[in-house]
Amino acid sequence: MVISVPILVFDFDSTLVSVEALDELFAQSLDGLPDREERVAQFQEITDLGMAGDLSAERSLAQRLELLEADQSLIARVADQIQRSLSPSVSRNLEFFRDERDRIHVVSGGFEELIRPTLLRLGLPESRLHAHRFSYDEEGRVTGLDPDTQMGRTGKPGVVKQLRGDSTELWVIGDGATDLELRTLGLADRFFAFTENRHRESVVRRADHVVRSIDELLTFMEAK
Repeated sequence: MVISVPILVFDFDSTLVSVEALDELFAQSLDGLPDREERVAQFQEITDLGMAGDLSAERSLAQRLELLEADQSLIARVADQIQRSLSPSVSRNLEFFRDERDRIHVVSGGFEELIRPTLLRLGLPESRLHAHRFSYDEEGRVTGLDPDTQMGRTGKPGVVKQLRGDSTELWVIGDGATDLELRTLGLADRFFAFTENRHRESVVRRADHVVRSIDELLTFMEAK
């Protein structure tokens, strides 16, 4: 199935996959600790505040990285598990992602290392991934955020502004406030609130369209 569409910019966490990748990494970094459940809940609360727009994306990420203790081997294991957590409607429509790979970008405030295996499963080249990278010490332990990526320098707005270029139309599909912001800033022509995994009312009420699945997105595109 090949559908003629504008540039499509997909969020990753709670959109292409049903989980929040950094939350998954944090949870597994605490395996065996007696206060694991309490600390996971604290971490997830910071994630939710950022995704709802009640905490800036930069502050949300910084607070979570301050709590995280992980190394490259754990990151690789978690990344492999995440690629098995595709959203159900994404799994049903893998052909669409592969057929339209030249029009699709994944723009995430998450981390390349956690996303890359899923990107390959979708049949998308690595050049279509735009995300943060971790920084590491000599033992391979995470020390924070690598500032030398475009995402680290400019955030989602800077990335999408470059992707748009001279394109006549760009759509954003995601579940969070940073995805909605791309529409508010005039960098996207349409914003689709994706609610298959999470329904964030503060995002949904300001969206151009609400889609509960990739199937609904494709139905909209076919009717356009």
